[in-house]
Amino acid sequence: METNTDRRDSLFGIARQQGQPVVSLLVDIENKAGTAEKRTLGFVQNLECLRLPQCSRGDTKATAGRVKVFRENIDATRDFQFLALSYTWQPSVHECKEKGSYHVQERDSEEFKPSKVRNCALDRIFHYMRAINIHHLWIDQHSIVQETGGCDDPICVHPACIQRREGFTVMDLVYKLSNHPVGLLARPIKSAWELKLLSNLLQGNLTMGGESNVRLSPKLDPREIWMVVDLLRRITSDDWWCRGWIFQENYKAGTDMRLLIKHPEKLESLKRSWHQVFGDVDGELCILSVQLFEKATHLCLASLRRIDEHQGTLPRWMRKRKRVLHKILHRAGRYKYLLTRSQPMTPRIVADIDKKSITKPWDMLAIVANSCGYAVRFNAEKLRRSEASLSLSILAQCLLNGEVLHNGGPPISGAADLTVPEYLERALFSGFYRNTPKYNLTLNKSCRFIDARFSESGIHTHGHIWKLGKVINTRDWPVQGEWVDVPHGKLDLIQRRRLAYLAEWLREEGHRNLAVRICDYLGRDTSLAGVSEGQMSFTERYMRAMAVEIADAIARGDPLALGCLWDTSGSWRYSSYMAVFVWGDRDGYAGEVFAFTASRPEDASSDEFDLNDLDRHVSFEVAVEGKTQGQNWLVPTLKIRRWLPGMCFFIRVPREEVVFPWPSDLKGIIA
Repeated sequence: METNTDRRDSLFGIARQQGQPVVSLLVDIENKAGTAEKRTLGFVQNLECLRLPQCSRGDTKATAGRVKVFRENIDATRDFQFLALSYTWQPSVHECKEKGSYHVQERDSEEFKPSKVRNCALDRIFHYMRAINIHHLWIDQHSIVQETGGCDDPICVHPACIQRREGFTVMDLVYKLSNHPVGLLARPIKSAWELKLLSNLLQGNLTMGGESNVRLSPKLDPREIWMVVDLLRRITSDDWWCRGWIFQENYKAGTDMRLLIKHPEKLESLKRSWHQVFGDVDGELCILSVQLFEKATHLCLASLRRIDEHQGTLPRWMRKRKRVLHKILHRAGRYKYLLTRSQPMTPRIVADIDKKSITKPWDMLAIVANSCGYAVRFNAEKLRRSEASLSLSILAQCLLNGEVLHNGGPPISGAADLTVPEYLERALFSGFYRNTPKYNLTLNKSCRFIDARFSESGIHTHGHIWKLGKVINTRDWPVQGEWVDVPHGKLDLIQRRRLAYLAEWLREEGHRNLAVRICDYLGRDTSLAGVSEGQMSFTERYMRAMAVEIADAIARGDPLALGCLWDTSGSWRYSSYMAVFVWGDRDGYAGEVFAFTASRPEDASSDEFDLNDLDRHVSFEVAVEGKTQGQNWLVPTLKIRRWLPGMCFFIRVPREEVVFPWPSDLKGIIA
């Protein structure tokens, strides 16, 4: 295992070790990084699986206790009925280490060789496959080439080396495509009491209240609560919860991931009395990962709330329990309940991965990229050989994929003493969709810059700048809005009526162009009435989200601000109003006010490669603070003030280059 990385070093420590300011190091990393191996779809279109054997160990059909396992390839982009196994290669203290009873067909011949996967793991997963009638198993130790003759050349063209690189590059996609991803836990449930505790947890019997006010049930003995917490501690101490690659597997599998927990035969009857919770596979508890994460998160948050109610200094035993609760949350916490609706997920993802065991630390770049949906992926081996900072490489990869630093906020106190995960948590913009409870963290994941690049001046990107003008007071507008001839659309009726009233008001005030665009949008919304969310284009989904923002602002009586495209050439010519933003502040504004918007659908242009991209959009109120050198000429420098959603209309108006200067706290970290 590599140990000479700087994952635990502070930003100042890294700058001192590298002998350059942090910003210069980030620029240097972008220049050195190169690009990672492309994510070829050929690997999953010709996915190597193991065929479920006809007999099990111990069956009379088995020869001298040996079971033959054949290979079979499938197209996983079309056939999702395969099991993707997530497990640890090294045996747990709860497992037998014996292996070799299963003989697996060689990749390029009819020969069979003993599997290096422990017998008990294959026993359990084949037993589960028979129970759910699934015939293909994807398991990395057999489905990805492991032997390359000692070659570690990152660009080797030998077929085995190519297949191995391709497999590791798109391994996350295997778990995303599979309808049956399974995590194999080694620590068993040992007693009826443990089974009852786990059942109470998963059935939600331990907590009450909503997600923002979850609390412990007053009907339960506090000792039982802490017994469940201790059981969770033991379950999540299993090696499966501690590995970086397994974090990615569980995260990408999403709501389909199931966890198998072994139990003794004597508990079979009791388990089946809770079959809706544990399933009905002999010898195994079959639990939805997302359900365990959700209930564990509720219990831990409620328990922490109870501890925080303690008056005075916490006794030692309470401090210990608090550490245990936070450890469980880092291993089995559900982000939906750990983060506010306005926060990005990236800092938490990076922090959780950083706490995992990763045999090759530079693999963290790929794990973060896969988990966060990054299209810009660094060549980790090239950076490692150039002795670049791993921590700053992770930060650079995040920012070049469009993650937004809040450069307009107050400087972060003690930024130089923070590690990269700590800095991301404090420095990334965290005010997305603050007033709109219906949006979730997944939408925030798309709030990213387009085509970001670095310079010593800041982060360069492209978009549109809007000059804000007239402020509309909607406080006295009719609650029901304006009559609409066609009530149907993706928007609900009251939202359509409120936008119709806005359009009529704009028309009466002489802002005809914007009024016509809003009416045209309502017409397009009507045509989408029967279209599912998945069939809508990015533009349609994005415009609908912004239309809901405007309609909801009208419902609250919030002011709206009209905007026109700003001519950055210096001629100071303004076009007519073609955008409306949720202003929100009752007092309007003094002086010049600007907004910056950018949006782009995910790049899905290749049939050969998975580009791992996603839709992206930003909409900020910004301060324009002069100009700096861009790629070809001087471009505006912008500082973020706040999130400012709105409906913007323009046709064939190209995006312009802008620069968001580095936050002063980061710029000030020098060697």
